[in-house]
Amino acid sequence: MPTKWIAFQGEPGAYSEEALFLQYPDDRSQPYREFRDVAGAVLAGRAELGLLPIENSLVGSIATNFDLIAESGLAIVAEVVTAVHHCLLAVPGASRASLTRVLSHPVALAQCERFLRGLSGVEVVAFYDTAGAAAEVARRADASLGAVAGALSARRYGLAVLAERIEDEPHNQTRFLVVAREPAPPPPGVPAKTTLRLKLPHRPGTLARALAPFAEAGLNLTKLESRPDRTAPWEYLFYLDVEARADEPAMQSALAVLAAQGAVVTLLGDYPRFTPPA
Repeated sequence: MPTKWIAFQGEPGAYSEEALFLQYPDDRSQPYREFRDVAGAVLAGRAELGLLPIENSLVGSIATNFDLIAESGLAIVAEVVTAVHHCLLAVPGASRASLTRVLSHPVALAQCERFLRGLSGVEVVAFYDTAGAAAEVARRADASLGAVAGALSARRYGLAVLAERIEDEPHNQTRFLVVAREPAPPPPGVPAKTTLRLKLPHRPGTLARALAPFAEAGLNLTKLESRPDRTAPWEYLFYLDVEARADEPAMQSALAVLAAQGAVVTLLGDYPRFTPPA
């Protein structure tokens, strides 16, 4: 098959690029500074697919990316779930004792707080990106400077790994959504998810009534996220992940009930549920 270009947010070596290679090991990565740039690259045809983080098992949702997908008109075609293992990186020849400052994204620093507190005399400095922090350490070639980033960043920038798996919680995972210009429903028989956006009438009880058809149809909701409706102050849109294909009879039944209730339903994509590699 021809090699695809896949856009991701961050510097080369970012956790998003690690996730990309997990799902698409034979394709080519294309870094962008902002999430909106990733969507723009796919819409403009500069990349066939885009990878957007949507939630972390410790930090929670990156809810603005739901808005980005819905507003761009892109379709979700896959999901990827990957473990996030932070490393302490430095230039070759450096040691923990030589470090005086450690750079990384604030979320990564927070996830490694216990380990970092154990580094005596080391100042923790927020940086815009984990892989960007690794690139900065490599550029400055200073043995007193370290970075918290992934193993791929170490390989990308020729850095030494001074410590592995330094995150405070071992079950740190991030879920990514893969977007494309056109939908790509999963083949028959493949376990699937469908992501929807609901705009509900602004009346008491509408959310409870909107969720009931899924329960009555025996469908499992794995995510429910509210976001401000930018067209109506203090009203909200709801994003749902449902473990089903969009064309399954049970899902079609639930959607018909929602339509009868006056809900405006936007299908953001139905796609195969992520299965970790064997």
